[in-house]
Amino acid sequence: MPEARIELEMDDGALDAFVACPDSPGRKPPILLLSRRNGPAKTAESRARRLSAHNYFVLAPDLSGLSADDRREAARACLDHLTDERRVDDTRVGVLGFGSGADLALALAAGRAERIAAVAAYGARGFGPRAVLEISQKINGLVRLGYAMGAVPARAGLLEAALNLSGVLFDIEVYEDEPRWSELLDFFGRGLGASASESDDGTGAARHALNP
Repeated sequence: MPEARIELEMDDGALDAFVACPDSPGRKPPILLLSRRNGPAKTAESRARRLSAHNYFVLAPDLSGLSADDRREAARACLDHLTDERRVDDTRVGVLGFGSGADLALALAAGRAERIAAVAAYGARGFGPRAVLEISQKINGLVRLGYAMGAVPARAGLLEAALNLSGVLFDIEVYEDEPRWSELLDFFGRGLGASASESDDGTGAARHALNP
């Protein structure tokens, strides 16, 4: 499948990013992949390829070494890039975040609720009471929360309660090393209106649906 390393323009320079895209014709539903601050580039690229194999256009920016403000600007720049990308149908965008990228993904889904239809956040550190209320009231799509086994943050319950109160459809996954990919692909398939499935289930994950 076609893949490339590109540069996106930002106010204070350029942002490196990795793109993986199916080689079949037609516009593809996009997924923005936001990795943890110092996550290995090879891990992000591997995840991008795995998603792309199921008919998604995946954009994975390199957020390493950026401040919190620069990371937010970078995420917005990626969404702007998807708007102009001819291979993308950006009427519904998905976001997948890991670690600090998970917190960024949730905040982005609230700030760009008119475009982001599905957000999956794995290993988010959590937000304070005021922030979770604001996020839950603005999000306009499906949410999937993933927690590493034995490492559920103390603030996790705040976000779950706020999402439930706001009527946001969400589910929870507890995983060991990697998400349960078959369920994650099903999640994005429902949120983005795409048909995606995978034969293997990943390893060591348990899923708990809190909202139908």
